Amino acid sequence: MQGYMNSTIEQILKGSYDLHVHAAPDIEERRLDVLEVAREAYEAEMAGLVLKSNYYPTTSLAYVLGQMYPGLNVYGAITLNHSVGGLNPSAVQTAGKLGTKIVWLSDYESNWDRDEEGSNPNRPLLDDAGEINRNVRTMLKVIKDNDMVLASGDISPSETIQLFETARSFGITNMIASNSSLSASLDEQMEMISLGARLEYTFLSCMPSDTKLSVTDFAKMLGKVGIEHCIISTDLGQWMNPTPVEGMRMAIASMLAEGMSEAEVSLLVKYNPAKILGAG
Repeated sequence: MQGYMNSTIEQILKGSYDLHVHAAPDIEERRLDVLEVAREAYEAEMAGLVLKSNYYPTTSLAYVLGQMYPGLNVYGAITLNHSVGGLNPSAVQTAGKLGTKIVWLSDYESNWDRDEEGSNPNRPLLDDAGEINRNVRTMLKVIKDNDMVLASGDISPSETIQLFETARSFGITNMIASNSSLSASLDEQMEMISLGARLEYTFLSCMPSDTKLSVTDFAKMLGKVGIEHCIISTDLGQWMNPTPVEGMRMAIASMLAEGMSEAEVSLLVKYNPAKILGAG
């Protein structure tokens, strides 16, 4: 039985995508550098990964890694924190021309997070009338024109819904509700789905360093919103946690142990991520 399960896990891991990977070089200490992360993914025969930094665009690194590891699709991303000028259409335009795939809105520099921490807020997403501001609308047009994926980052659930409503009016169809399992209510998640977004559940939330969700609760929440609307990514790369590839292997094994079928787990880590990336 053990041999059968190990074989099943490896078969699901083969051809999977991790849309949320951290690696050195970075401002924060990371478990592996980008070469080591890509090599592990290549050796596991994963289909691809998205390199994310909270501080700089990763597309140039992704390009080089893709040349080094034929068959492994490595995608670049940009996170709109202060280091790239915040919600900056010019930065998104340049990223788009370079082939960047995912645009994350502000992470822990968002108004929502920084207000909770009592820090100075980042450039706001909304204008004085409570609407998505003109600067962000310009950015959404750039995302649409360059066939990029919009990811909400760590803005509030209500802002995420408003953002996705506006993005849909621009014709943007590839949207990710980031870390949706941690902040949004079930009703809010269902509204995000109704707007065409996929919900990202990051396995980092089940790690001892994070402990926001048990594996059982993680699986239950996926079942409640509908596996067909979700993806599992790892958000791993921290020095104290498993490597991203090992984390994906653990996520697959954990979901199987919680009673999900092979087809359901494959949907979460293979087919839904591939659709977001335009790879399947």
